[in-house]
Amino acid sequence: MTEKSVLIIATFSAKPGQGDALFEVLNPCVAPSRLEAGNVHYDLYRSVENPDTFLFHETWKSQAAVDAHEKQPHFQTLIAGVKPLLAAPPAIVKL
Repeated sequence: MTEKSVLIIATFSAKPGQGDALFEVLNPCVAPSRLEAGNVHYDLYRSVENPDTFLFHETWKSQAAVDAHEKQPHFQTLIAGVKPLLAAPPAIVKL
């Protein structure tokens, strides 16, 4: 049986005026995540209407690939770095 791919949409909202600082924490995770064996695509977007809002759009080959990604140093650095910058916890949807 083949594992089902996992689509993740994660929205991060910075405290007002902290969008640039949040971008500096989020962006370094993009390139190494794209290189992970289980990654299909990994894209970061910034809202044109609210520069303090960001969205990750990711597809992984399996839940095991997601689990491996969440253990990577670049992901752990992102999680630690965003905490003081966020207005609210990230909204994460897995499909």
